[in-house]
Amino acid sequence: MKGLATALLFFGLIHVAAIAGPLEMSLGGGPSVASLDAINESIGLFNALIAHLNETFDVHPGVTGSVAPISPIGGGMYLHAAERYWLTDWFALGGHLGYSRSSASTTGFYEGAEISEISVDLAFHSVDGVLGAEATFLDVGLRLSAFGGVGYYYVILDRKTVFEIPEEYPDVIAGVPPNGEGRYTGGSIGFEGGISLTYPVAPWFMIGSRLTYRSARIAELTDAGANVLDLDGDGIGEPISLNGLTVELTVSIDIDLSLDGRKE
Repeated sequence: MKGLATALLFFGLIHVAAIAGPLEMSLGGGPSVASLDAINESIGLFNALIAHLNETFDVHPGVTGSVAPISPIGGGMYLHAAERYWLTDWFALGGHLGYSRSSASTTGFYEGAEISEISVDLAFHSVDGVLGAEATFLDVGLRLSAFGGVGYYYVILDRKTVFEIPEEYPDVIAGVPPNGEGRYTGGSIGFEGGISLTYPVAPWFMIGSRLTYRSARIAELTDAGANVLDLDGDGIGEPISLNGLTVELTVSIDIDLSLDGRKE
C-alpha cells in the first residue's frame, strides 16, 4: 500500500504542475487479460478432479448429479483515468489510475446418501497507479504515439472453496483442495508500455485507442492473519502474474491552464 500511496502522491504533483501549461485529461476502458498463471494452474487441478468425480458418479448407481468445470480467470474489463502534461508538442509526462476485475466460479451437487456440494468462487480485483511519459512520433491528423511507465499494482483476491466428496466414492481420493474462504491482498512494482492512436474531433476534444502491455509479478498474497493464499493445498503459495495486454477506447479533453490563456 505504501507504493500505491507514493504513486498517488506523484500523480497529485503532476496535477499541480499542470496548471502552468496544456493539460490532457482522459478516460478509457476496454478488455484486458492478465496471465494469473498459478491461479489458472490451480483451476486446472480443480477441473481435473471435478471431471474425475463426474465420470465416476455418472456410472455409479447410488449417486446422481454433476458439476460444471471452472472457466479460466484473468480476462475482464479495465477502466482508467489519466492526466498528461504536454511539455512540448510531442512529449508529455503524466500518470493514470486503473481498475480491473475478473471472476470464475462453479457450483454443483452430488446426491447420494447425503447431498455433497462442490463450489468454487474466485473474484480478482486489481488497482494500479502508473507514472510515465508519452512521445508522439507521427502526426498527420491522426496522432500516433508510444508510451511507457512504472507503477504500483495492488491486488485483492476473494475466494470461497467447498469440496465435499460423496461417501460413496469407492477409494481414498488425493488432491482435494482445502475448504475455506477469505480475502487475500498484495502488491508490487511493475512496468507497462504500448502505443496509442488519437484523432482530434475538435481542438479540445479527442477520441482514440491504446494498446498496452503490462509486466508485474506479486510473490504472494496474504489474508488479514498473514496466511498465504494456497488454493490447491500443496503448501506453496500461488504467485500472481499480472503480465498481459489491455486494449482501450479513450476520450480526452485538452485544457489550456496557462496564465495567458493561449493554446500551446
